[in-house]
Amino acid sequence: METIAILVCYNGKWVTSKKMCKYEGGESKGLIVPRTIKFAELLDRVHQIGNTNSSEDKVSLKFSVLVASNEWKHIKIEDDDDVNFFMKYNSEVTPSKLAPLLVSIEDKGLRNDVIDTMHITTDSSRMGRSSVAIVESNEVTWNNTNGTDVGGEVGTYFMDMIDFSEVDQMHVGDNGTERNEVSVYSAPPILGCLNTSAQLPIMRLGGESEPIREHYSNEIGEQNRYNEAGVNDGEAYLDGGFSRSDWNPKIKVGEIFSTKKALLTELQLMALRGHFEFKVQLSCTKRLLVVCCQRPCPWRVRASRFGDNSFMIVRCTTVHECDLRVVSDNHRQATAALVATSFKRKFKDSRTIYTPSDIMRDVKHNFGFSIHYSKAWKARELALLSIRGSAEEAYYILPAYCYELERMNLGTKTHIHTDENNHFVYLFMAVGACIRGFRSSMRPVIAVDATHLKSKYKGVMFVANAFDGNRNIYPLAFGIGDLETDASWHWFFTKLHEAIGECPNLVIISDRNVSIENVWNKVFPTAQHGICFYHMKGNMKRTCKLKKHDHILMHFEKAAKSYSIAEFDCHFRKIKRKEHVAQYLEEAGLHKWSRAHMDGRRYNVMTTNIAESINSVLRFARMMPVVHLIGEIMNLLVKWFTERRDLALNYTTTLCPNFGEKKLRNRLEDAARMNVVKVNNAQYNVLDGYMDGLVDLTNNSCSCRKFQLEQLPCKHVVAICRFLKVNVYSKASRYYTRKTWMDAYSDSIYPVQPHGRWDIPEDVRSQVVLPPMARVMPGRRKKLRIPSHGEGTIRRKCSRCGSGGHNKSTCKNNIPLRNVS
Repeated sequence: METIAILVCYNGKWVTSKKMCKYEGGESKGLIVPRTIKFAELLDRVHQIGNTNSSEDKVSLKFSVLVASNEWKHIKIEDDDDVNFFMKYNSEVTPSKLAPLLVSIEDKGLRNDVIDTMHITTDSSRMGRSSVAIVESNEVTWNNTNGTDVGGEVGTYFMDMIDFSEVDQMHVGDNGTERNEVSVYSAPPILGCLNTSAQLPIMRLGGESEPIREHYSNEIGEQNRYNEAGVNDGEAYLDGGFSRSDWNPKIKVGEIFSTKKALLTELQLMALRGHFEFKVQLSCTKRLLVVCCQRPCPWRVRASRFGDNSFMIVRCTTVHECDLRVVSDNHRQATAALVATSFKRKFKDSRTIYTPSDIMRDVKHNFGFSIHYSKAWKARELALLSIRGSAEEAYYILPAYCYELERMNLGTKTHIHTDENNHFVYLFMAVGACIRGFRSSMRPVIAVDATHLKSKYKGVMFVANAFDGNRNIYPLAFGIGDLETDASWHWFFTKLHEAIGECPNLVIISDRNVSIENVWNKVFPTAQHGICFYHMKGNMKRTCKLKKHDHILMHFEKAAKSYSIAEFDCHFRKIKRKEHVAQYLEEAGLHKWSRAHMDGRRYNVMTTNIAESINSVLRFARMMPVVHLIGEIMNLLVKWFTERRDLALNYTTTLCPNFGEKKLRNRLEDAARMNVVKVNNAQYNVLDGYMDGLVDLTNNSCSCRKFQLEQLPCKHVVAICRFLKVNVYSKASRYYTRKTWMDAYSDSIYPVQPHGRWDIPEDVRSQVVLPPMARVMPGRRKKLRIPSHGEGTIRRKCSRCGSGGHNKSTCKNNIPLRNVS
């Protein structure tokens, strides 16, 4: 028996692109069949390949024939003659290139397809009746092969499905048929979301019988009533944002929307793009009627409730006869809610700067209308509310969030303190990976500071940071309170002590905040306290009324950074020319801000500006509700740990690249020109021509004092290591090694999952946290940080346009073209 090879493509679909219909997707399988195979036999083989049931699934067989250049004809196989032609075409006409057998499998029970807006057919065999409704133009027909259905009724009058019991009046002229449109009774609600291409016998719908609405709804089933392909959910595409130029507002009869709000949003966008205004003439829980504001313009849309919350358009007239003489630059449909929904995608990134002025500009550009600044401000607040939620909700879920945070990150410490009325007072958070990294790999130096929050209930955020061997900020703990008071700082230091435990040789660095000075030694009695050089300089400038470029400030900076007492005294004598300045510095305590007066426990960190670092990193997050603020902090920690872990793995140096390795390579250049004189087996004198250094290798000290303060070889020690051929890395502290730096970020930090995935026990759910008892002041909240006393303004230049007063993220200036001639 002669056989032939054919290629079967199945589980694909027919798509139309650029007016061309083609078969896409699916799977392929080769078959060897007899040359004289019958249609029934071929159909059985196809059912076997597709694992389908011949009694439940309808299979359509086609193959494509090239009739002209880039023109294909799709021939359907329906009987034995078609099969013979297909076999002959593959074996004799195009034997070198097989024409595949294209299989499309359709569900017999519900094969639905909207032919066009004026021709809708549906097979309702799954509804308990063998009848098919076909709508063509303004005519409704019904085909019932059995004459009666399961319930004993004949036909279905679909308007009985809509309940107008709550509406007593109708608009004048609504007599069932709109101008140039389909009859209001032209299609049942389900037809807006059904797809069928079946052509069935037509029979006119009789009006004698009225089937029960409940029976029809029950038979149709929830799956078909709310077919996802037919329900137009406005919120689904609103998140992506839209404009007047890229949105196609076509309203048609039978279209279903998930809610009335989604339908109104669609109509608002249609009005904005069409440059007309409408008003809601009738609105209730079961009906909506909107008409054009200019009468007697015939434009109107009528919708009725379908199902629980969905609304379906039952009648619409899209013809406009508006007078263009009354067109205005304002628009009543450009509401704050619509503007907020259109542009809320731009607020998903907390670091995005998007002002009301930007919203006004984009509304004018995208929709062609102008809105007032107050409406743009309200739209911005609504957009932020829809993305981040309210501040009250944030406090309500705070216990559950902290529980989930501790569950996701082993060893994490969180504490929530409330008053007797369950109002929020304090919050403490320290991630377990940060605690373990500080204990094992960080120098015992903690810098603490606070920054003001800008959310609805304001407050203060406390931060405790360490510094890794690469001179990066290493976040240790965070806290939230009402104000910088003795009570709040004492509570924060107590929880910090509980998290890190006893820490020998601990040094706490801060600004000159009175509350910190009052309470730090009560919680950490064995620690030492130092003052941040940056804050000290700013306070001195304000208190002593110094100008920005006063030479006293220059001498103060050099004196603070001096390592030797002699060098310090040289600069401090010039400061003493102004007695009130010298008195101020002496009252603060020279040992707290001068390197020359501190011991080796300080590790030379006095010039770190903690406040500026915190504000630059968390500049935008400080405007968020408390839970979103913690979420931003966690995202920041995840990013830092991942990036720095990967960075440490990529380097092969012994010390950290940006601090230890960099400093030693710079000092090697000077050490190569120095002479080393041996004093004894442990001490060496290094001659550098300026300030000789006496080095004692037994106790790791040098007369220049850099060696013992930095715990890193100075240039004199580097010269001795070259002289003795000793590994210079062995003289550096382990805190500067790449291995210690890598260990600090070895643990992973996991962000909290979305709220819907939380599994919170009942005892945590029962905890009640109310917003703090804080008075919300009227007016607009401040967005810029209030500078510290004596802090000078920094004029930054935009890297995009070169102008001052802004940066590239907020730059709106045009870039001039370069002269290439």
